Amino acid sequence: MELSRMLPNAWASRVRGSHQVSVAGLAYDSRKIQPGDAFFCIRGLKLDGHAFAVEAAARGAAVLVVDHELEIPGPTQVVVEDTREAMALMSAAYYGYPSRQLGLIGVTGTNGKTTTTHIIESVFAETGVKTGLIGTVFNKVGDQIEESQRTTPESPDLQRLLREMAGAGVSWVSMEVSSHALDLHRVTGC
Repeated sequence: MELSRMLPNAWASRVRGSHQVSVAGLAYDSRKIQPGDAFFCIRGLKLDGHAFAVEAAARGAAVLVVDHELEIPGPTQVVVEDTREAMALMSAAYYGYPSRQLGLIGVTGTNGKTTTTHIIESVFAETGVKTGLIGTVFNKVGDQIEESQRTTPESPDLQRLLREMAGAGVSWVSMEVSSHALDLHRVTGC
């Protein structure tokens, strides 16, 4: 997908390089970069993704999404205020805004998210509706069960999963949304 199609007008960004660069995939872990990927430099609690931008460029990243301009030749740089929010919005665009094609029910709270999402999913399934489930125990696309890595996946993983669900004919998705995920923009764009 062309980078220009991934840059929502809703937030300001500055682009150093070509808006027309082709993006082959999305990555927030520099060890998983494939040539042509966009790499999101995320500031974590222990590590700063900006420290891995040189490695990402060496592995073939076509785009670096950063919160300040870096002196790295080659990849186009998209400079944004919040790289996590940008990752969520750009991921939604990259996957064609799949949540717009689904009924999406997010459950948040301190206790009971897993139980509540499973009850919601089973109620819809009993009515003959093809359902999806995203949560701590597992993810479910129709009748297919997939391993879950997090209660609420990182935004690129969430958008990929929602795209898979929309492509499989899922109508309604029940998902656990941790307060941590809300804070980290994992569901922004849904």
